[in-house]
Amino acid sequence: MSARGNDGDLSAPQPGDHRVLMTPPRQRGLRRRLERLAHTLPTVLVLIALSGIGWWGHKNEWRAPKFASVFGAPPAREPEDWCLEHNVPESRCIKCHPELAGEAAADWCKEHGVPESRCTICHPEILTKGVAGDWCREHGVPESNCTICHPEIAVKGKPPESDGIEVLAPDGMTWQPVRSTASEADACCVKDATRTTKAPTSTTKSAKDPATCQTHALRVQFASAESVKKAGVQLGSVMDRPMEQTIIANAETQYDQTRYAEVAARVPGVVWRVDKQLGQTVKKGDVLALLDAAEVGRVKAELLTASAQRELRNQTVRRISELLPQKISTPAELQEAQAALREAEIRVFNARQALINLGLTVPSDMEATPNERELLLLGLPDHVRSSLDGGVPSANLVPLLSPLEGTLIRRDAVEGKVVQASTPVFAVADTRRIWLIIDVPQSQIGRIEADQAVRFRPERSDRTFQGTITWMSTAVDDQTRTVKVRAELDNEDGNLLASTFGRAQITIRESPNAIAVPNEAIQWEGCCHIVFVRLTDDIFQTRKVQLGARDTHYTEVLAGLLPGEVVATAGSHVLKSEILKSNLGAGCCADE
Repeated sequence: MSARGNDGDLSAPQPGDHRVLMTPPRQRGLRRRLERLAHTLPTVLVLIALSGIGWWGHKNEWRAPKFASVFGAPPAREPEDWCLEHNVPESRCIKCHPELAGEAAADWCKEHGVPESRCTICHPEILTKGVAGDWCREHGVPESNCTICHPEIAVKGKPPESDGIEVLAPDGMTWQPVRSTASEADACCVKDATRTTKAPTSTTKSAKDPATCQTHALRVQFASAESVKKAGVQLGSVMDRPMEQTIIANAETQYDQTRYAEVAARVPGVVWRVDKQLGQTVKKGDVLALLDAAEVGRVKAELLTASAQRELRNQTVRRISELLPQKISTPAELQEAQAALREAEIRVFNARQALINLGLTVPSDMEATPNERELLLLGLPDHVRSSLDGGVPSANLVPLLSPLEGTLIRRDAVEGKVVQASTPVFAVADTRRIWLIIDVPQSQIGRIEADQAVRFRPERSDRTFQGTITWMSTAVDDQTRTVKVRAELDNEDGNLLASTFGRAQITIRESPNAIAVPNEAIQWEGCCHIVFVRLTDDIFQTRKVQLGARDTHYTEVLAGLLPGEVVATAGSHVLKSEILKSNLGAGCCADE
């Protein structure tokens, strides 16, 4: 038996034994991997938990589940009634289900929202060939939009009270229609009611032709009536109201040239007396001033000399006639005396006519040899003679008379001033009637006719003056390329001044019962004016319209609407944007 038992076995480690225990390498690597996995396992579990929470929140729209769904059976989920493509309920989507709007599902272009047979994008040949039977040539709108030929297509209703647009006159006064204008930019769709509107013609694919584009076939649908309000779309009614179509042009006032006169001296002279002052009302024949002209005195002296010669020749003829029977005078002497008398009479006639030419009035029954005072006051009216002093004035006086009744608007004469012949020193005008000279564009002159009503508003004034057209020029102004048109305005109170600039409105057409809509309802889509008619609370139909007069608040509709229909007004551009999405590439989009 060995001296060392089991406790003394040399192969087993003993206390105090410093020998290194050697572990195999494979065992050491496995242990390190296990330790590393123990450290990363909590992080992995946390990431998995977070991912699960994110997936659950996204699926449940981050809403906490109900108690019944957690501890009981979840309720059955109904299929969602929503058209994601058109953002309206699927059950009421007229683009996905055209039969809801009365259209044939077999003939429907779901891509562009119009009947397939009228889709100009899928069938561009429509733009050149046109659409047979869907154009009213008489009224210039599609036949399916013509409320004149087919009043049954009108969809009448009443807008909500909060959306109705009402225009009131200031201070509670009765509304007066504002004179309106028609511009050349609206030429393709703005027509006179008295003219026949012809359908435009198109020969190229890119031409914008109202007769072929199919904008009027489009409808705009909202998700609900509440969505219409959220989009900012307001509603208004089509109504009857007075409208006037006018042309607006620049104008200037002038004195009526048939009632205007400038007074000038016929001979040079010195102002002896002025009887009328500036601004005074004068009558025809009133003396404005007296001139002292030497030429007048010379002509008076010639008349006096001719009168004396005529008296002498007349006595000679009488004496020879008395001696002729006594054979004291001969017939030859009598003939010679009669010739001399005739010559003297001609001199008297010439002198009298010279005084008349100078503005003096010579009575026909004037004595052969007038006395001194009669000659001095020759040609002066009676009221002027009575106003003179008892002394004998100058023989050279000649009056300046007013040629018409009116107001003295110019006075360049003062006592002692020397005036020249033919130089105006006074001007008289009848201001009760004023001329208005209007510069009408050459393109609009064909609409102007005589006796058309005109309203003129001066600059910086709220007052208007009434008149009528009396004359149109036959030539175009070389500089402004406008045509002069003259109107006569009443000015009994004298408040309208000459040489005043302002704006003239010529009424070319007047309608007491016009179909009109608020201006905000009218939209231009590239080739036509359109409005959006409410079919239901959330569906609007595009209508092409012909426009007429336009004023501050309303636009006249000649064709395409009837009174009582409800249209989109403010915010109608939102509906226009929707239809342009379908018209892209169809040749009917607005050039914006």
